[in-house]
Amino acid sequence: MRNILFVFLYLCVLFTAGPLQAETAHLSLVLDGLHKFSPDDNPAYASPSFNDSQWASIAVPGNWQSQGIRAVNGIGWYRIHCIVPGNFRNVQPAVFLGRIGDADEVFFNGMKIGGEGLIGEPFIEASKIDRLYQIPGEHINYGGDNVLAVRVMNTYLNGGIFDRGIHIGGYKDLLIVELQKYKNILIWEFCFFTFFSLFFLACLFFYIKGLRDREYFYFWLFITLYGALFFLGSVTFYDTGLKTRTVQKAINIISALLPASLLLLLLHFYKEKVKAPIRVITAAFFCIAALPIFFTSYTARIYIYTFWKVLFLVTASFLVFIAIKAFVRKFYESGTILLGITGLIVGFVLESFGGLDLLQITGFFLWDYATAFFMICVVYALTSRYTRIRELQSASVKIFDAHEKERKRLARGLHDGIGTSLLATKLKLQLLEAQVKDGMPVDRKAFPELISEITQVIDELRAVSMDLRPSFLENTGLVEAITWHARKVQERSGIEINITAGETIDMSPKIKENFYRIFQEALNNAVKHSEATVVDVLLKQDANFLTLEIRDNGRGFTRINPGTEDHGLGLYTIRERVELLGGIIRIKSSDKIGTNIFIEVPLK
Repeated sequence: MRNILFVFLYLCVLFTAGPLQAETAHLSLVLDGLHKFSPDDNPAYASPSFNDSQWASIAVPGNWQSQGIRAVNGIGWYRIHCIVPGNFRNVQPAVFLGRIGDADEVFFNGMKIGGEGLIGEPFIEASKIDRLYQIPGEHINYGGDNVLAVRVMNTYLNGGIFDRGIHIGGYKDLLIVELQKYKNILIWEFCFFTFFSLFFLACLFFYIKGLRDREYFYFWLFITLYGALFFLGSVTFYDTGLKTRTVQKAINIISALLPASLLLLLLHFYKEKVKAPIRVITAAFFCIAALPIFFTSYTARIYIYTFWKVLFLVTASFLVFIAIKAFVRKFYESGTILLGITGLIVGFVLESFGGLDLLQITGFFLWDYATAFFMICVVYALTSRYTRIRELQSASVKIFDAHEKERKRLARGLHDGIGTSLLATKLKLQLLEAQVKDGMPVDRKAFPELISEITQVIDELRAVSMDLRPSFLENTGLVEAITWHARKVQERSGIEINITAGETIDMSPKIKENFYRIFQEALNNAVKHSEATVVDVLLKQDANFLTLEIRDNGRGFTRINPGTEDHGLGLYTIRERVELLGGIIRIKSSDKIGTNIFIEVPLK
């Protein structure tokens, strides 16, 4: 087995690659073409005397699946006949087989000359490793027939000898070819490692900064699982010699659990409830991860993998459904996530069901690229969400200041309005009291006036109280409350307010009160800033969502500035309440169409 130190000791050979290759370029025996193949397993197939004349032919390079071959227990044998010229006596001969899916043992004239991975139960995959094996010169029949027998075990996706240009040549020449390919793989692996590490650190920084929402945690979990999966299956890790049967089992378990973390990530991103069916699916993935520990045969593994693929398709269909539903609702960042999840699922389907294996072309699976694309989309969406939350937090300072000003205004209003009225009433009562004490006749007409003044004060106090905390919300429906407030605003402002509302069922006091406040603020904005003459209010409810739409025919606006006391501050107050309820808000405004505010919040 190769190791990293071995590779670096030979890197110096690269500097003399040109002259050396020129001297020995003629010592190359290309083995591409049609060769004998048997889709079963028998140790006798390694013997040069074995009669393979009845075997079918298979194209090399090429995978079994594309040629309609299904190997028994996932193991098949190649027998490649070749004539090695006598001038190969002047070099150390070797055979370069490139990448093989997924583990192999190679024999030359009956003698084992190498192998990567481990064939059997349990197995070890070596799908990304280039095969270069030295051939002992004393075992070569120069000028005569030689048999290169390759035993291959397919564990995932496609099986077979993948790369073009398999050939026998001088070991040093072939080592240069291998190292050049190896160098490119290491560069790309380093890029992937850096990519995963940056995303991992980004989630860590979010956590340190106090952003600990569930979607960030599950994204960190997804990155951690896939990063571990990629690292343990990498060429870099394989060359350390640490890829054991235990590590391979860990790879299989992580692969089985990865869709469960993806499911939980998107459910929490879309604020969906984790219901019983989701728990069942998640538990099924855990069962699939555990089953290979107890059932190790190839047949059992095929059934388990098939069940995993079916379950993944069910999960993927559900994820696409909720992603499209959120996109139709125009949920925050839903378009980006829909793009990412579509790319991820399409990549998996093309690889697992369509047999599109980029490993044969690029050295990495299509799943690797699809996952990287998905991660980019999720990071963009989570960053956008974080930015929006930070904007709301920044606006909260202005909202707090505005609340303080409102309290001062209210205190001043109580003092100058209700307080003055009560003081005048008190003086009149004191005057009447003095008249009674002096035995003077009391003017009976003063009592109706006092009662009228006290009634007016009570009405004013009730109006202020209703604006602050409408007590009737506890005893009446949301439609009635909104209608009452709209009528009061219409009386004060003269603006025509049309209410269209469907039936609403019982909802939590939290949703009812916040929704009423949202309506108050939105209507207040329309009255104060839009110069509208007509405001249309639409309220409707279905089984899952409560929707409010407010449209006016005013002058609209083009910019929301939370630092000023205009539309921006009121709208940021609305946004805060909508975020608190886990809903979404969409605002359209222009001089031509006025302002349209659409709000949707979940009822559960």
